[in-house]
Amino acid sequence: MKYLHFYPEKCSGCRQCSIACSLNLFGECNPKAGAISIIRDEFDRYELQFVCMQCDDPKCVAVCMPKALYKDDDGIVKRDKDKCIGCRMCVAACPYSAINSLHGEIIKCDLCGGDPVCVRYCSTNAIIYEEETKELVTRRKEMAQKLLKPVEEGPIIKNAT
Repeated sequence: MKYLHFYPEKCSGCRQCSIACSLNLFGECNPKAGAISIIRDEFDRYELQFVCMQCDDPKCVAVCMPKALYKDDDGIVKRDKDKCIGCRMCVAACPYSAINSLHGEIIKCDLCGGDPVCVRYCSTNAIIYEEETKELVTRRKEMAQKLLKPVEEGPIIKNAT
């Protein structure tokens, strides 16, 4: 299965990925309405991207009482808009804070049917969409370790700029 992979050291914080996503999902130019969130630390100069990880055992699906969230045959966690009641239990259950809500609408990445617009509009190639490799798994685990690093040790990500 293909996954989104992130390179925070390449991210400029421009939010083009979020804007393209919001245009695709809702037809509005609003980075807060995108299924990808960028967290910026202006002091340590890094940006982190948060988006649905398409978990093997998704907690969001488990807590969805109306069964609006489901995992399809391709392994993508999707939302049935007709079943969704907007309770936001999925937002609370996501361990990655990758599901959002805006004006009662649940916002969750579904990989744009296999052609993620965030990847197409990322001008710095900070987001890629490709098959998982051993190198990418190792890289993601290293990134997770950096996120767990205590604050007193310094910045999580150091940008090249």
